[in-house]
Amino acid sequence: MKKRITAALLAALMLFSFVGCGASTAGAGAESTTHTITDLLGREVKVPNQIDKIAAIAGPTYEMVFMLGSKDQIAMVKSGHTDSYPLANLTNPALIDMAGIAANPSSTVNIEDYLAQDIDLVVYYDNEIELKKFDAVDMAAIVATKNTGLMDTLEQAQTQTIDEFVVTLTTPLRILSDAIDTEEAHSEYEAWAKYCDEKLKMVYERTKDIPAEERPTVYWGNTWGEEIRASYSLKNRWYEVYLAGGTLLGPEENSNFPEVTAEQLYTWDPDIILVDNHGDNPDLVMKSMYRENSKWATLKAVQNQELHRIPSGVFFLDKGSTTTLLVMWMATLMQPELFSDIDMVEEIKYYYSEFYEYELTDDQARMVIEGWVEG
Repeated sequence: MKKRITAALLAALMLFSFVGCGASTAGAGAESTTHTITDLLGREVKVPNQIDKIAAIAGPTYEMVFMLGSKDQIAMVKSGHTDSYPLANLTNPALIDMAGIAANPSSTVNIEDYLAQDIDLVVYYDNEIELKKFDAVDMAAIVATKNTGLMDTLEQAQTQTIDEFVVTLTTPLRILSDAIDTEEAHSEYEAWAKYCDEKLKMVYERTKDIPAEERPTVYWGNTWGEEIRASYSLKNRWYEVYLAGGTLLGPEENSNFPEVTAEQLYTWDPDIILVDNHGDNPDLVMKSMYRENSKWATLKAVQNQELHRIPSGVFFLDKGSTTTLLVMWMATLMQPELFSDIDMVEEIKYYYSEFYEYELTDDQARMVIEGWVEG
């Protein structure tokens, strides 16, 4: 195959070009067939100018490619993403028939799976060891999302400016648009980045001067069984919650899904609990927590009916291209008086019309807000 030309064959081809033809087609005036981009890890990657097949493996990256207008180029996604998100299948019916591959940030890459699909561009996880396998067969593989969140430390999260946050948030889509490198991808990115900049700064201007005592405390939990555990270390979601007008509670250790005990959650006694979509069915967990005899029954958030599932569209709203929508949604929960003019049903409908070219009904937009995942 083209990606596995041996050194000997390459040498033979070069010799033939000099002896048989008298000139090389790769001379100084030849047009390059690749362009170089810098991915989220700072790696310089040569990407084909002509991309016919994309393997969008890492988390929300297939949704990001959709948004950039290149859904027809996706040939492979992570197993489960072909049918886990009903709205993804509505916006791209071809998704259901795409090749799926089992993958996670620590998976071992079987490069033959990608060669068999003749993939031109892989959007993969932040795993430098496995990325070397793509390098070995000269297959472009980039990282556009990080496994550990946006910031390396809690201090960085707390001291960043709104401009720095916007740049951090929009960089992954810029990298993808540079990799795809079509007029449509660049145009979609520019329009989307402008939207994010305007909406996030609107939220910031309304919440920046809210004193600590007027910010509701927020716990962002994951679900396993009837337990609710921290989705992330505190640094990963601190700024989004603060921007929306709240104060995030959680563990500071830098690990995936650090566990929070019931005693700790009772000590915090948050005003609002956001229920993430990792783990078991979040709706069942919320029903369990709301039971009269639940061990969580005396928490303020439970008593005041302030458990809220993270919304879900083409992918979960807190990831990929839709974090701006998530911040706006959180702001309407945390500071309803300041954001009484924001109708999230209309905002979500506008977003899908503008960036997915898909017209949602009011009911479908409400299903996004309610965590539309099940088929």
